Formats: sequence, C-alpha cells, structure tokens
Amino acid sequence: MLSQLRAHGYEQYEISNFCQPGRESRHNANYWRGVPYLGLGPSAHSFDGYSRQYAVANNPQYVAAVLERGEVPLTVEILSPLDQANEYLLTSLRTSRGCDLAYLRDVLDLNLLAGRADYLASLTAQGMATLERDVLRLTDAGKLLADHITLALFADAVAPVV
Repeated sequence: MLSQLRAHGYEQYEISNFCQPGRESRHNANYWRGVPYLGLGPSAHSFDGYSRQYAVANNPQYVAAVLERGEVPLTVEILSPLDQANEYLLTSLRTSRGCDLAYLRDVLDLNLLAGRADYLASLTAQGMATLERDVLRLTDAGKLLADHITLALFADAVAPVV
C-alpha cells in the first residue's frame, strides 16, 4: 500500500497520514508540534504547552455546572518538564519532520544523545531511524515499531544537560 500511495504522488507526513505535497492537515500538525489549542463544550480538551484540561463528558452535568454555578467543570493535568519532553518525543517521532534532539536537550532538558546513545546507534544500524544534524527520524521500518521505539526512548530521567 505504501508503494502505491507513493507511486501516485502521496507522501507520508505522519505515521497514519498521507497527502499530496503541500497538503498536510494543518489541524493535526498543530497537535504534533505542541501548538496550544482551546476546546469548548462538554468533553472538550485544551492544551497550553504546560497543562492539559478536559471538560466533563456528561452533557447535563456540564450544563448544570455552567448555568447553576457559573463554572466550567474541568480536570487539569499539569505536565512536568519530563512529561513535556516525553510528549514532544512521542508526537515529533510520528512525523516526517522527526524529533529535534537539540530542542529536546536545550529547551526541554532531555539529552537523548548522551542518555540513549547506544540505543540510537542501534536504531540507525538496524535501519529503523536516521540521525542527521540532531534530527532523529524513523524510517519506514521504524514507523512500524514507532510505539516500541518511543517507549524505549521515554525517560524517567535520562541524562541531565551539562
């Protein structure tokens, strides 16, 4: 199927999405790049880069909270710096843009080049990923194991930036 899509001019810009050149979904791409978004209404989800919020899914409870108490019934999940780094790793590896390891190191304080050097070398040697100018990208073979690879790269505390 992949070869047929490519033969017809489609490119895989995300693990489960293909498009003609220049026709990526802007909506979904924002999720993968960590762009903040606002959700409104019952069951809506929002993200500001540091936390996720989601409204109660029950319509009558939602309406009652808004009308009777003047509040939006939200659950807020604060993302730790490690959560933010792992989330960036998860979402960026899904895309053809890949994971910018310098951004991960310099902005999110997760140094995979130091903390997972052997695993990264193994991925590239096996043809599962490429590493070029601090950008880690999964190959077609690697995309088939993306969840496994990402989980192996997730950190509790890899290597602090020094």
